[in-house]
Amino acid sequence: MIFKIAYKNLFRNRRRSFSTGLAICIGFVALNLLGGYIVRVRRALELTSVYPAMKGHYIIYKKDSVENFQSDMNKYLIQKDEQQKIFQKLDTLSDDIEYTGQQLSTTALLSNGKKSHPVFVFGFDPKAYARSLKQEELYIWASDWILPSQKNFENQYEKNNDVISLTPLIYEIMGISENNKNDIGASDFQLAARNMYKDLNAVNVDASAQHTTGLQYLEDTVIMAPLKKTQELLSTEGIESISVFLKSTASFSAFKNKIKNILKDLPFELDIYSYQDEAINPMFAGTMGFLYVMAGFFIFLICGAVSLTIINSLTMGIIERTREIGTLRAIGFNAGHIQKIFVLEAILLSCLSMAIGTVLSFVISKIINAANIQFFPPGGTGKIQFILAWNMILGLTVFLGLLFVSWLASYVVIRKKNKVKLVHLLNDTGE
Repeated sequence: MIFKIAYKNLFRNRRRSFSTGLAICIGFVALNLLGGYIVRVRRALELTSVYPAMKGHYIIYKKDSVENFQSDMNKYLIQKDEQQKIFQKLDTLSDDIEYTGQQLSTTALLSNGKKSHPVFVFGFDPKAYARSLKQEELYIWASDWILPSQKNFENQYEKNNDVISLTPLIYEIMGISENNKNDIGASDFQLAARNMYKDLNAVNVDASAQHTTGLQYLEDTVIMAPLKKTQELLSTEGIESISVFLKSTASFSAFKNKIKNILKDLPFELDIYSYQDEAINPMFAGTMGFLYVMAGFFIFLICGAVSLTIINSLTMGIIERTREIGTLRAIGFNAGHIQKIFVLEAILLSCLSMAIGTVLSFVISKIINAANIQFFPPGGTGKIQFILAWNMILGLTVFLGLLFVSWLASYVVIRKKNKVKLVHLLNDTGE
């Protein structure tokens, strides 16, 4: 009975119902599209951090190594015997771990006999790197962050430890153009650095591969070299860190407790970071922090606008239907029944509006994604496609959120009206 009355009341003032429903629909679509953009950015940053950047889902360092490794490498290196102990422990978590990788980084001078350029050498595990670039999700969510030549060259580092990878900008700085990069002698380089014994050491390398850091401020700095070549440059068998890549079936949050528990018994202290930690991934933390603040601001504005629209619509409706409310009270409807009718009206209108908004969100997302809109992200090295990763889970979350806003706004308005005495309602005084 109450549901039937609420449903019919929606069509008594169609113009007001339409305007209120339109506001709810627009707010719902806006939140969906904003959420779709944030989901896409987060997923792309996650995948590029874990795989091409080789941070893994979790990364293991010596205690305080992140802050102090470059200033005192001897102290913070994970030596060969320590590596064996760590990997023995990690073997007990093979149900969760897909593979692991090792890294070693240093500053160096890159030279080709004509020009020299200071660089940051990122030494990586070739097998882990090749497996990382074969992750299908990477090309679904973040294909714009991977150069085509990166994937084509993924297995060459295992075959030839002398091959290093430069960014396109460093090639330009070194005077190697795209046309003569593969000429004889054009890609012969030397890396020079101080080794673990504070002696100057140099190694010959073949700069015939490319990569991109995705960030302008790193594009003229970071080069990639196989781990063995980096160890040769530094005259060591030690490493800086161990990355742990999880299986898709593993629980990301639960794994951190597992790995901490198995490594705490080792005779040396370790730090364990996830790829989300600001200490090792400030770009991810900063970008997502900004997007969450921006999203919170827009959620506040949209929910406020929707609430005011519903309050305004209900208030006008109540003013027009004051005597009707009194009549319903007189024939036996109590305050709770009246409240349910008006709240149900707002909920039905919200559900109908958001059902239409769901279809619009899907259609708009498809149109925008198909349009292949390109833009330059702040601090990025090139254009990427503007993609909205809208999905039904996101839509349901927004739906429930706005439904709560609708319920709360309507409940507050009608609750106050229900306190008016019956005689005043019947006299249409509203007092």
